[in-house]
Amino acid sequence: MTEEVDFLIERIREEYGAGSLPAGLRPAGEDPPPLALIDRQNIEDEDDIEQRKGELTRGNIVSIASVDESTSPIGTEYDHDIERVAGIRIEGLDADEFGYVDDSGDDGAPWSSLVRVIRRAILRVRSYPDTGTPSIDYTHLELANAAPQSQTWSDYYRWDVDVIFDGFERLPDI
Repeated sequence: MTEEVDFLIERIREEYGAGSLPAGLRPAGEDPPPLALIDRQNIEDEDDIEQRKGELTRGNIVSIASVDESTSPIGTEYDHDIERVAGIRIEGLDADEFGYVDDSGDDGAPWSSLVRVIRRAILRVRSYPDTGTPSIDYTHLELANAAPQSQTWSDYYRWDVDVIFDGFERLPDI
């Protein structure tokens, strides 16, 4: 299911850049704070919070992983509804701790603006990833199960959400 992860990484990469944060937060034409886009399947120990804080001094992080896939039959034919889920985690560290999250916008991006930019990058899409399988097509995607977790720490920000790719699979007649 790497097509979905690759698709999301590319969408965010295309949308995040100069002008992606609200006007007035950064000088015109200035690049936003650094953002690393990571396939979470490649991370060895993502639960070590102190290690993550060290990584967040180099930039905010968006990590994406394949989470789930489910299918259910449609009607009396051999076709199926298909749903694939990718989990997105946005992480940032407060500017006071040498990170790139700052409510004033002077030393980083306000957390709510960063989340909004990533969310918009995903939802603005009007096309869907090629599944790599000729018989599977997506009809839409949606965000679900948003889980803001920033209140747990004073200097570490985190927001998790699932991206649901919904479509169908046409199976051959017997």
